[in-house]
Amino acid sequence: MEGKAVNEQNAMQAFTLRPYQEAAVSAGLDALNTRKNGILVLPTGSGKSLIISEIAQRAGGRSVILQPTKEILEQNLAKMKCYGVRDIGIYSASMNKKTIGQVTFATIGTIIKRKHAFEAFDRVIVDECHRVNSKGGQYEEFISHLGLPTIGLTATPYRLRSYRDQMGEPVAESRILTRTRPRIFSRIAHVTQLPELFEAGYLSTIHYSLCADYDSREIRSNSTGQGYDDASLERYNQQKSIPDKIVAEVVKESSKHILAFTPFVSESQAVVEKLKSRGVSCRTVTATTSKDDRETVIWRFRSGEIRCVVNVGIFVLGFDYPELDCIILGRVTKSVGLYYQMVGRGIRPYPGKKNCKLIDLTDNVSRFGRIETFVFYDRNGNGMWRLKSNVGPLTGVDVTTGTELESVKARPIPSNDETLVIPFGKHKDQPISEVPTGYLRWAVENFDNSQWKSAFRLEIQKRQQEKATV
Repeated sequence: MEGKAVNEQNAMQAFTLRPYQEAAVSAGLDALNTRKNGILVLPTGSGKSLIISEIAQRAGGRSVILQPTKEILEQNLAKMKCYGVRDIGIYSASMNKKTIGQVTFATIGTIIKRKHAFEAFDRVIVDECHRVNSKGGQYEEFISHLGLPTIGLTATPYRLRSYRDQMGEPVAESRILTRTRPRIFSRIAHVTQLPELFEAGYLSTIHYSLCADYDSREIRSNSTGQGYDDASLERYNQQKSIPDKIVAEVVKESSKHILAFTPFVSESQAVVEKLKSRGVSCRTVTATTSKDDRETVIWRFRSGEIRCVVNVGIFVLGFDYPELDCIILGRVTKSVGLYYQMVGRGIRPYPGKKNCKLIDLTDNVSRFGRIETFVFYDRNGNGMWRLKSNVGPLTGVDVTTGTELESVKARPIPSNDETLVIPFGKHKDQPISEVPTGYLRWAVENFDNSQWKSAFRLEIQKRQQEKATV
């Protein structure tokens, strides 16, 4: 027993926090102590698992740590065990365990039906908190039910949202989580900036190789404006020979471990077959690949038996493979978060790894910029955070045009009466008195224009009063 205790003590002493990690831990504890739910912004490769463990240890009491996937749960669990903590619970169906401890790692899908079991806990820590939908869903239900001090950690504290502009056209933007209503996290409590980590050598440098003949503006958007119409995207990718280009890049690359992204299974299968005919070991993994097959491919990829993996919709979040030295983007996206997560798979350093080569066959880099230039900034010093890069602002702008949405002045609204006419959206040119109540309620929840929200609220209240007097 004495030898085991010494080993645990050595494990606990093995980690020395870097300055930014210490700052993040302090900020997290402050947010919990003041009950001001906050977000810690920590880039990929910054040691988020270590920071979570340190916060839980220093805070004392009982912590439930919500994890988005089994893989990420296992990573954070390993760090916590390195501290010598014995009273650890795991509440996750994917791991076939449902135990509760002083620190409990849990997946939200498993824990949501056992909220009452955690009412006596002291705090909630949400990993990858950009997945939290403040307008509903399992995270919001769990957090609201407990009412405990809550902090979230993520590299990408923003979500894509869409709405109709004053002309009724769909507009999509990436918005910081603290700037949505309703919201679970009230403030950004800490930011570790990406340029700081690159400059300090904590992250691997990126060598960019860009394609010049891809223009996503030629692809039709889907109905929400947040993505692309599948048929239009598939036709455009065929015109640009994306699978053939991926094959050509893999064949000429000297990189040892290549991860490629494509939007369609048909494209990934075509790449695998063409590389196979050239004697290159390659496999495809999709969302429908069984867990066992996926784990086998990952193991063979890590061992070097498979040189290239082409995937559709996975290996974006939590795929921790520092040796990865080449990423090929055959997938175009309107989401700066998805772009960052794809590129972020290759920025972890590894002995002998000089850099990670990023080959963009689409136009993601030209639209979003180089991730080593990503900087969060509080523009007015009032907590209204935004994200920018070398190409300009990335949040608070129309993801299609890059136009700053806040620069568009709202039309003045007259006094609220039956003659008030809606000048935008699906009920354009209709008097407010004829607009369905359901639409008014939706607008109150989703619109940013305070004048119109006030007008809609007054109309709803008017209808409720009229109904009550009948």
